[in-house]
Amino acid sequence: MKFKRVQFNHYGSASEMYMGEYELSQLKPDEVQVRVKAAAINPLDWKQRRGDMKLFMGRQFPKGIGSDFAGVVEAVGKDVRNIRPGDEVFGTMDVKKPGAFAEVAVTASRYVVRKPSLLSFAEAACLPIPAATAWAALLLGKKPVMENSRVLINGCTGAVGLMAVQLAIAKGAKVAGTCSEASMQTARAMGVHPTFNYADEQYGKHVKPFDVIFDTAGTMNVGRAVSMLKPKGMFVDINPTPRRIIRGLLSRRYRMVFANMGFKYLPEIADLANQNLLRSAIGLQADFSKAVSTITEFEKGQRTPGRVVLNF
Repeated sequence: MKFKRVQFNHYGSASEMYMGEYELSQLKPDEVQVRVKAAAINPLDWKQRRGDMKLFMGRQFPKGIGSDFAGVVEAVGKDVRNIRPGDEVFGTMDVKKPGAFAEVAVTASRYVVRKPSLLSFAEAACLPIPAATAWAALLLGKKPVMENSRVLINGCTGAVGLMAVQLAIAKGAKVAGTCSEASMQTARAMGVHPTFNYADEQYGKHVKPFDVIFDTAGTMNVGRAVSMLKPKGMFVDINPTPRRIIRGLLSRRYRMVFANMGFKYLPEIADLANQNLLRSAIGLQADFSKAVSTITEFEKGQRTPGRVVLNF
């Protein structure tokens, strides 16, 4: 049986994407098959299609696109114990094998958890990569955020930033943040105080030192950020440019993290969402039939005050 998905035959620009058909291979013992109900768009999706990760993804085509999804389990491999057919779930794809923008997705069971009943499929689809990234940044490593930690989140109203704000507040931290002037009201409503306009380069001169600075946007000068830390504070980054990687090798106060470091904590993320402590902001919902044009527009720079979700 064939299913529809967004796919591509060559690494390259958005013009390589098309709505095509594919057949499912036999489930491996640790895999689950999910009928997708919603899938959230991430910048990772077009980075994979462009070929930024082709060393890991290989050159066997066509390839699917899309990472984060929510849906209903249709089948499980013989070794899967945590998930059953009929379960409503959310999860992500192996970074080497994207394919969430599809009627049916197959992924390893370790990347899937039961969906909290409080969340719609669209809301749940927004969680995996942003929440796992924020978890890795703030709750892992030598300087985990805890009660009364002073935290600065650069880009506090973006997808990862919103997750980071909520996680830090849930741990009892005092959270400051930077965002655009238009987003300040949103940040303050979430408990971010003080809130700074990221265009104001002077704000760092008027704050007390932080335990953790998390740069979700990749726009902070690393040296300036380190000067805003306490003596044992940590600057956490998710933007692996060559210069920043070198800086990380030379400094004990710099740490690079990736979403896959946090995927094993998806059950804890689901639990926080079930307690209403983690929520997503959705800015646009589009039908799956318009997936290619929707992805293309946001890759070009179209913005919404929240995540973009494809509904099936």
